[in-house]
Amino acid sequence: MSGWLIIAIVVMVIVGVSICICRSKSSGSANRIGSDAGFDEAVSAARRRPQVVNSAATTTPSFENYAGDFEVKYNDRGQVMSGYAKIRLKKSDTVCGTYAIEGECSDADGTAKIIDGSVAYSGEGWWVEETLSGTDRGLKVLTQGRFDFATNAFTGNWRANPGVMGNYTEFRGKNISKTFISATMASNPQTLEQQLAEDIPTVVATVETQPGAPSAPTVQAVPAATSVAIPIASATTPSAPPEPELYIPRV
Repeated sequence: MSGWLIIAIVVMVIVGVSICICRSKSSGSANRIGSDAGFDEAVSAARRRPQVVNSAATTTPSFENYAGDFEVKYNDRGQVMSGYAKIRLKKSDTVCGTYAIEGECSDADGTAKIIDGSVAYSGEGWWVEETLSGTDRGLKVLTQGRFDFATNAFTGNWRANPGVMGNYTEFRGKNISKTFISATMASNPQTLEQQLAEDIPTVVATVETQPGAPSAPTVQAVPAATSVAIPIASATTPSAPPEPELYIPRV
């Protein structure tokens, strides 16, 4: 019986050591959470990095909303770890040419929430996820890279605030949903002030007759009346007939 007990203890020790090794981004006494002095500067550099170039492909979004579940694999000090992420992108109302990013992530360190980040229309982006509860509370991970919206994949690298870093070997989406923008929405419609500032053109209406339709009768212009001299016969008073003479016979 004692032999089985010894074996059980040895197995528990091995499993415990394996668990400690697999606690990826936050493990190790030399890698305490927040011990990376350059982490905040790396986040600031990602925020300052221009992600928008002056081209139609990156200044006009092809969709307004994008969401999906991503299966994630990443390198961590020689080991390949796995996890998943639920990512949502929405056209930003404040920063031109970008999407706001939000979502949740889960891996060997637990569940984390995306608290900051931005993704350009071209796919270039970054975000910071933070573990908000549990033994690794306060752990932050900066991810930088590029989305390929055509294949729903992401390539890039990560850096944790304990000073651990690595790259993603797989970051592929499924259950992707996209809300596309119509051509009218994507054409930068004018504001009311801009519309009011423009001159309103004069509209001239014309009437076109259909082929074969009888044309309207032509109205002949009536010439102006001219005065016509009408000869007036001179009035002559007819002479009275001569009065008959009275004949008186002689007696």
